[in-house]
Amino acid sequence: MQTFKQIVDLFDAACTAHLGVNTFYYGTLDKLDATSQNVNYNYVFLRPLSSPGIVTNPNGLTGTRNLAFELYSLDVPKLTETDYLTVMSNTEQVIYDILSYFNNGSNQQTLYTTLSTITPVNEAFNDRVYGWVATVNVINEGILNYCNFPS
Repeated sequence: MQTFKQIVDLFDAACTAHLGVNTFYYGTLDKLDATSQNVNYNYVFLRPLSSPGIVTNPNGLTGTRNLAFELYSLDVPKLTETDYLTVMSNTEQVIYDILSYFNNGSNQQTLYTTLSTITPVNEAFNDRVYGWVATVNVINEGILNYCNFPS
């Protein structure tokens, strides 16, 4: 089972490998605005949400771990209506590409992602950005192992 940090690092790796993403950050909503970060658009931001964690099987040793995140894909359009539509289209595709990185890439044997919702973001924050926020779940097997207990 990957640690929380390893999962965030996978999102970072997906964004770093994606030719359409210039900046990736992780954190709380106050960190989302580009005025608090050194952001170059296209920008992907990952925010953790409340999650059930490991829901154990009746034996109490194994189960399914589910971590929920908001995944923002944002860009600043130019001034024409066509540019807004292009930004909305491109930022939506970035979300699907990142999910594909998890579900079809080298990590597909150990975890996968699901998409719960996708909501448009228009003129949000101080950057006049457009794009999407998706609620995604990272799901993998969870094992409780006393042998790993630090003592």
